[in-house]
Parts: sequence; C-alpha cells; structure tokens
Amino acid sequence: MTEREPPSRRIKSMQTASEILRELQSQSEATLSDLCNNIDVAKSTLHTYLQTLVAEGFIDKSGDVYRLGLRFIPLGESVRNRVNLYQLGKEEVERLAEETNEWVHLTVAYRNREVTLYEHNGGATVAVDYQRRTRESPQYLHCTATGKALLAHFNEARVTETVAAEGLVQQTEKTITEPDELREELADIRDRGYAVNDEEEIRGLRSVGAPIQDVDGTVCGAISVTAPKMRLSGEYLRSDLPELVMEAANIIEINLESAAASDE
Repeated sequence: MTEREPPSRRIKSMQTASEILRELQSQSEATLSDLCNNIDVAKSTLHTYLQTLVAEGFIDKSGDVYRLGLRFIPLGESVRNRVNLYQLGKEEVERLAEETNEWVHLTVAYRNREVTLYEHNGGATVAVDYQRRTRESPQYLHCTATGKALLAHFNEARVTETVAAEGLVQQTEKTITEPDELREELADIRDRGYAVNDEEEIRGLRSVGAPIQDVDGTVCGAISVTAPKMRLSGEYLRSDLPELVMEAANIIEINLESAAASDE
C-alpha cells in the first residue's frame, strides 16, 4: 500500500472537504450545526461544501441530517479489488475461518495504522461492534496481533516513525505503552514467527497473527484469528493455532509468488 507522501503544497478546499468526510465518518450522522462545532470554517462556507458533496454523491442528506453517501461503497470495492493480497488471500481467509470457527482478518499497514482488507466469520459470532469498527476505521498497530506482526517486520526507522506519529495509546490495562517493551515484544515476534494480542485491544478477546511477505521479501500484510480468551488458551493458544495461522500466511505467500511468476 502507498505510504504518506512527503510534505508539500496542499489544496485547502480539498483538505476541508476531507475533514468534513472524516467528521461524518466519526459521528455517523450530523447536522450543519454539529459540523460547525468541529470544523473551522464559516457556517455559510460549510453549507456550500455540504451542498457540493451531496450533489456529487459523497454525502446523503435526510432533513437536516448529513451522512456519508453510498458512492463510497463501489469506490471502496474498486480499490480493494486492485490489491493482489486481497485477490490472492480471500479464499485462504475463508478456509481458515471455517477451520477454526472464528473470525479471521486480513490486514495491511496504511499511514501508520492498519486497515482490514477482508474478514470472514467461521460461525462463532462474537464482539460484533468490534468487528464493525475494524472494518470502518484504521486501527493502531501496537495493540493488535496483525499490527504487531507487521511492526515486527518493519525497519527500525519505520517503527520509530509509527510510534512517534501515533503514540502507544492504552486501550486496556494490558496494552503495551512503553517503546522499549514494544521493541522487546517485536523481537520475540520475529523469533517465533507470530504475534499474540492478549486482551491488549479489547478486554476478553485474544488473537494470533502472522505476517505475510511479498515476492520481494517485504511484509505486505498479516492474517489473524480472533476469539474470546476462553476459547483461545492453553496449548491451542501457544502452539496449535499459531501453526494454523502461519500456515495460512505461507499459503498466501505462495499464491503471491505463483501469480508473480505467471505474469513474467
């Protein structure tokens, strides 16, 4: 995925429009007055932006309430369908979910956070709000299994940049919040080949994640299984599930390698 470009000149109107869209995403819906409280432009100017975004289909309006528009759905699908990792990893995500009977996520790093490319539920539905949040908003890297698996295979400069940009926000009492402790954890992940989120993002949930390497050897994504801690414990957590997750990651890597070879 493309990382953030170096600072350069920006078009202010585009930044304002982007700010409006992000605000609507965070609030789900809002009135003009609600948006005025959080966006630093004149009310009349903000109204003009909203009218334009409605006309373009990026925002829907019902009465006095604004929401993100359905135009984003085909746009998002178009973006995802062009990502090789999604195309070549989707079936393996579904297979692993059915085998474990749990949630499986396929993620990529994006602007110092992670984005879910695809997820599948094997049948044991749990933490529906949490699953929705992982789809709708980029998540911190330091407190998820996939995020830590990604961080463990970034170079030191990129890890430092990520920590500086995002901080180590405490999500639960088990979240790693000290940079030195995080680096020790990342070294352990590199040694064993997988990462564990032990209630570090949300209390009561554990997950096991493994990195996925692209054909050039760089990490391009990660895959994880998430379940309640009572179903993810003992030997299953320490050995059996990590083997399944790392096997799935390896199969996706083979798919990527095969696709690259066939394109030559």
